[in-house]
Amino acid sequence: MRLAQSVLSLGLALLAGLVAACSEDDARQDLAGATQETLEISWPDLLPASERATLDAMRSGAGSAEDLAEYSSSSRDYQTGSFRTVERLDGRRVRMPGFLLPLDVTQRGQANAFLLLPYHGACVHYPAPPPNQIVYVTSIEPVAFDALWDPVWVEGVLQIDRRATELAETAYSMTVESVSDYAPEPS
Repeated sequence: MRLAQSVLSLGLALLAGLVAACSEDDARQDLAGATQETLEISWPDLLPASERATLDAMRSGAGSAEDLAEYSSSSRDYQTGSFRTVERLDGRRVRMPGFLLPLDVTQRGQANAFLLLPYHGACVHYPAPPPNQIVYVTSIEPVAFDALWDPVWVEGVLQIDRRATELAETAYSMTVESVSDYAPEPS
């Protein structure tokens, strides 16, 4: 009987130690996430440098035939562009502007999943922006939509994460922590 009590006491002590260690690790991870500086980014920041140079060359008329084929299409409902991403942004807490297009609107005019888009009307008018210019956004708490045409700021941890929706494919995703009305930063 004494041996069984000793084993039980030892087991409970080990379990308590494991719980305490896990709690300390979780607290350190929460603290690290909370203290990570929020990086304010804009849409060109989601493009790798080589892709920005390609798009700039195409705009100036100096793009190659291969580039033109990748970034354009004769089909109006074909999404063009690439899934190339910026690795240094993976897992970073970011704040960025854009337009939210809800994917799962409830009767109350709320949604938990949306596409964050660089301009109003993207994905509604084809072709959709390139996958690396669309962010698949989810929210734990439903977000109310008063007006789809109003720009917003979103803040959360950006992930490189390929997703497909009925409207477009995306190269990034984010679980949004906050959505606020867009107001340009004073210069």
